[in-house]
Amino acid sequence: MNFYEPEVNNDDQVQQNIKAKGRHLMFLSADWCGDCKAIKPFVQNIKDEVAKTADWFDADRDANLAIAKAQGLRGIPAFVLFVDGRQVSHIGDGERLTPKQVLNWYQQTL
Repeated sequence: MNFYEPEVNNDDQVQQNIKAKGRHLMFLSADWCGDCKAIKPFVQNIKDEVAKTADWFDADRDANLAIAKAQGLRGIPAFVLFVDGRQVSHIGDGERLTPKQVLNWYQQTL
């Protein structure tokens, strides 16, 4: 089984994605996070579905900690939707998520 490997983005890259016009979904995770590891086999499928209606970017909870805190994100894994530079919704506060939960949440944001 292939595990999704998030791109490493520095704070400037993450901020650019957050502030960009349009719909952007951020996947916030960390290598040490057990629940992040549990969903990684399914993240590529989630990304492929989301990519039909939004741009995708990755953030690391440790490398981008100031951004996570500024966005009020306390748990991982988290999927966070930004529209025109504003956080409009997120799912994940440290609980184990299923792919179906994430996709159902995203569909409700459309």
